[in-house]
Amino acid sequence: MGKLVAISVSLLIILGSTALWAQEQASDEVSGRTIEELYLEQAIDQQIIRGQARSNTREAKFLAIQGVRAMVQRGEISPDNAEMIRVVEGLASEGVGRQVRTSGAVSNNFPDVRREAVGLLGDIGGPIAQRALIRVVQDDPEPMVLAEAVYGLGSIGSNEDNEVTANIVAVLRGQNAREMPDNNLAFASLLALEKIATASGGITDPTVVDALLDVATGNYVREVRLKAIDVIYNLRGA
Repeated sequence: MGKLVAISVSLLIILGSTALWAQEQASDEVSGRTIEELYLEQAIDQQIIRGQARSNTREAKFLAIQGVRAMVQRGEISPDNAEMIRVVEGLASEGVGRQVRTSGAVSNNFPDVRREAVGLLGDIGGPIAQRALIRVVQDDPEPMVLAEAVYGLGSIGSNEDNEVTANIVAVLRGQNAREMPDNNLAFASLLALEKIATASGGITDPTVVDALLDVATGNYVREVRLKAIDVIYNLRGA
């Protein structure tokens, strides 16, 4: 009886090992097919997105942004994916700035599309997206687009040679000089400076302090003025 039990156990172990091996082999084959299919799906998705981005309709451009955002959420687009970032940058800058100066005509000027595309650049992050956001800050006249751009720069957090903070200060100075400045844009700029100070271990550029003092005493709502004072105290970073 004891021998019979031992033989039965041995057979179960052998059969179990064989079944596990077969399952692993099948899994490897399925995984191989899945990787290949995923690659093809990504290539097709990117072609569709590029076509939507080139369309003249607002709706198609929003579909392109949604498509890229879905790929970012799935981890299929990294900060070094220059090709797809260029597609998003095209949507973020279409109809303004360098594009208009080069072509001499204004077309597809959709600020709401640019705002969504700019926000997506901030989500992607990395040096390529950061450079695209700086160009938006320098070129776009719409406060709602600028607010997304400066906030995105703050989320990325890099500030080599104070280039990013210099561009944010330029935005704040432009608003400080206005009789009716945009409170949302100013607040987004303050949040961006605060994020950069935290990420980079502090900001020592005196022009940043000067711009913040002008906000604190400027023609802004109380919440913005108080936030400017708070950011001044937090410029030393964590």
